[in-house]
Parts: sequence; C-alpha cells; structure tokens
Amino acid sequence: MKSTSPRGKGELISGRTLTRRLTDLDPVRDNEEATRLSIEVRYGDAIFVHAAYTVAFARQVAIPTIARVVYRRGTGDMMHDVRRRNDDTLVFFGEMLRHGHSGASGRAAIDRMEAIHSRFGISDEDKLYTLASLALEADRILDRLGLSVFTDADRLARFHFWRGVGEHMGLEVPATRADLVAWTFEYENAHYAHTEGGRALVDQLFDDWRQRWFPGPLRPLADNALLLILDDQLRATHRLPDPPAAARRMAPPIINSYMKFQAARPHRLDRSWVDHFRRDSAGSLDLDQIGYQPGRYGRPD
Repeated sequence: MKSTSPRGKGELISGRTLTRRLTDLDPVRDNEEATRLSIEVRYGDAIFVHAAYTVAFARQVAIPTIARVVYRRGTGDMMHDVRRRNDDTLVFFGEMLRHGHSGASGRAAIDRMEAIHSRFGISDEDKLYTLASLALEADRILDRLGLSVFTDADRLARFHFWRGVGEHMGLEVPATRADLVAWTFEYENAHYAHTEGGRALVDQLFDDWRQRWFPGPLRPLADNALLLILDDQLRATHRLPDPPAAARRMAPPIINSYMKFQAARPHRLDRSWVDHFRRDSAGSLDLDQIGYQPGRYGRPD
C-alpha cells in the first residue's frame, strides 16, 4: 500500500488566518479538516505530539489485557526497539489525520493497523479504549494543568474524527463525546491494574522520551516533565513516583506560554505527524513496511 501527501506546497499561513479557517468549519460535518488543522498544523510540534501519545500509551497498558498483547512476555516490538515502535504508530495516526478517515489513503492506514491487530486477538472494548485515549488525551492533560487551549469546537471535531476511525474499524463508538468520556472513566476504574509487563512497557516509553528530547545535562528533567502530565490514578497503577511540588507549580505557566506561541506563529499548511516520525523520508510511504513485521527480531511470532 503506497501513500502520498495531497498537500505538498509548503504554504505558510498566519495564526490568525488559521483561527479564521477553523472558526468557519463545522465540527461535525468538517471534522476531518478541523482536526487536521488543529492537531497536525497548529499544535503538531513533535514534542507535544509525542508527549500526548506517550501518556495515551501509558493509559492503554494500564489495562492488563492490552499490556499482555504489547509486552508478549518481553518479546514485543516495544521491548526490542521502542523508538521504531513509537515512530511507526505515530506515522499511522499521521496518515489518518492528513488524509481523513473517509479517504482512501486514510482508510488504508486504518486497515493496515487492523491487519496487525488481528494477529493478536484484541477485544473490541480494548480497541475502543485505545481509540478513546487518542480522542481525549490532549484535553485531559491540559484540563489537569488548568489550561484552556482547545475550543469546544476543536474537542467536538476531534471526537467525531476518531469516531469515524472507529466506525471504519467496525466498533460501536458512543454517540456523543460526553458518553465516550463517561465510558472511558468507567472502563479505567473497572480495569486498571498494575502488571509487570505494563510497568516494563512504561519504562520503555520513559526511555524513548528521555533519549529523544532531553540530551546530556537536560536528562534529569525528563522524568519529571512526563510525570507531570500523568494523572494520579495512572501513576499509582504503574507505581510511578509523584513529580516534585515545585515542578507542579512551574509547569502550567510554561506550557501555557508554549501553547499560546504555537497558536500565534505562522504555520505550514501541509505539516503532518508523518514528517516528524517517518524513518525513511525518500519516495512515497509504503504502509506495508510500517509497523509490526513477523520475524523482525529473529522470532517466529
């Protein structure tokens, strides 16, 4: 399966123009374009994307049935090459975002992920929880920090975008965002549990976070930066320490300033998560070469 981007002109638009475009879109009817402009173009910096993805993944592996599939007694791809595993997953999401859940290229990325998941017998409920973590995590992080960044229209569009992805996967997604939020909290309260595999996977996530964004003397700051955006229940499930009180006080204004700068600066209209996380930038993207490959690490699988 080959994929190419439909937006390759590198056009720059101002933050004000982007705001006007988003305001003119209907969050239900135009959910694909609204979500792309918000999550990929406006707030699509690699470090922010990777942070939200890391927390979402930590949520997923707090569910023992999901942790078991990803960990696979220490033989899962994440335990062998966490950066490749993360990059490939983010490329899949980037393809969905830049092409939409209703377009052929976006659906090819969804189908490729589904083909991978079908090897491991993941339940529809666990798939729905994974989808919910993608739809809701950015909002949950910012809400925890007391920051108002996304509009109600942004949140509604994002819900309908991921609902469209879920429907293509054959999932029964709650009809409203409020229903999905309620279902998500109930699922977490019923299923979160500490497992050795889940904690080992979270340790791998932390390692990728450190290595990717905190070189040399900045390395001691890495864990606290990530712990700040993990909520109390999630840290307790994975038996992680709390961040220092000083970091809790300092983080919100710093992150708020960063997000305001992102909203105001000029944006490249064709920006995509794929640009950040694709490992081979030459030629068209071959989805069959992205993600899980049987025997990649010498295992029969």
